[in-house]
Amino acid sequence: MTTPEIIGLVALVVVVVLLLLSGVSKLVLRLMKGPLEARIAAHYGPDEILMKDLRAMSFGVESKGVWQGRGNGGLVLTKDSLHFYRIVRGADLRVPLETITEVSFAKSHLGKATIYDLLKVRFSVDGQSDSIAWYLTDPTAWKNRIEELEAGWAADETQ
Repeated sequence: MTTPEIIGLVALVVVVVLLLLSGVSKLVLRLMKGPLEARIAAHYGPDEILMKDLRAMSFGVESKGVWQGRGNGGLVLTKDSLHFYRIVRGADLRVPLETITEVSFAKSHLGKATIYDLLKVRFSVDGQSDSIAWYLTDPTAWKNRIEELEAGWAADETQ
């Protein structure tokens, strides 16, 4: 075999492997949709859920450090909390809206970068600041809706 043939063969193998990995990850997400829906339904009724994204990807919780991996799952917004249901059980996170101190966009979080806007939520736990960032289908809609809810909370407090 000539050098160009070897390079072509290696390139073809790389493309096939990437296609297989992409297909497997999509299949896993599709298979996990049902169990995620069931876990969410066990906590919230359809009328309590304001927004939901079953393709959310967490870039990690700041207080847990940079070595944690990304986590796929479902993000739910209710009138009083953000609740992330990670595909891996036991790693869920519930953030009461009253503890949120800032909602913004970021391109990276804990050393993990992307070209897309991440929804970054800074919140307070027992007086300590913490944050988490998610890749979402529509981060702008999530940010706007959370800010609307926070504005409603602020208006209620002044009355």
